[in-house]
Amino acid sequence: MRTDNNEHKALFTIPTAAHSSALVNIKPLPEQRRITGHKQTDAYLWVLEVIRLNEPAHLDAAEAALEKIKISPKEAEERYSRYLLENGCDPFQVAFGTIGMDNPARAIENARKNIKKAADVRATFGSYEAAMEDVEAERVIRSSPKFTDDYQWGWTVDEKRDGSIGGSRMNEIDEQRRAYVDGYRDVLPEPHTLSDVVREFVYWDWLYSVRHTSGQELGYEFGYSEHHESVYDRERYLEKFLATIKPVTRVEAVEVCSWFLASGKGEYMEDNGAAVILNLVGECEQ
Repeated sequence: MRTDNNEHKALFTIPTAAHSSALVNIKPLPEQRRITGHKQTDAYLWVLEVIRLNEPAHLDAAEAALEKIKISPKEAEERYSRYLLENGCDPFQVAFGTIGMDNPARAIENARKNIKKAADVRATFGSYEAAMEDVEAERVIRSSPKFTDDYQWGWTVDEKRDGSIGGSRMNEIDEQRRAYVDGYRDVLPEPHTLSDVVREFVYWDWLYSVRHTSGQELGYEFGYSEHHESVYDRERYLEKFLATIKPVTRVEAVEVCSWFLASGKGEYMEDNGAAVILNLVGECEQ
């Protein structure tokens, strides 16, 4: 019976906690500012700011402070919206600036989730900075002679001179690069089973989530924007295996099918991933 590739499994298994998740430093409370001039609205805005720090040392106190504020979330949102409009913000900026103001309970719930995510990062990597460093799989990819960090790879002399390319040309170059690197199969282990394929997809998604959390905790405005393009080239290479590697057992087929439907990957594949589904409902080795 065909089995998972153990070398692949070792490289793409999500690591277990190996460090303390205890916080070294406590984030300082933000300064209480006069924003709208309405004391209750400004107090409400400050408490929301404290909640969104995702700081466990302050969260319970912030939740208790909410109960002491007399203004309703809806009224605070309306007052702040008027303030923004009166100070030159356009409606889109107002809508963006007041997101979540009417639901402080959800803000607290999200904060607790983010605190848990941050603790998991510390427990796994030891620090947010360490989570941003290349993992072994990325180091292996970079060891390939096909690896490139040149964002102008594939550009013509004229395109380099002009400093830009069109969208269709960008897609063309992306396809050329993906064909050239061929999933970095020259250095990365090949998946033997569908379980291997899914494990790697899950690993890259997990790594993105970890780094996004780390980026937010480190104060990056947008967290972690995206992996290096080499990771996405690898993922595109893996997609074909979902339709070509036969499931070993019916249990594996069902598990992979459940993951595939939940992942949304079919939305970006030909015929909404019909080839993958047909592969999964076909014959198994056992």
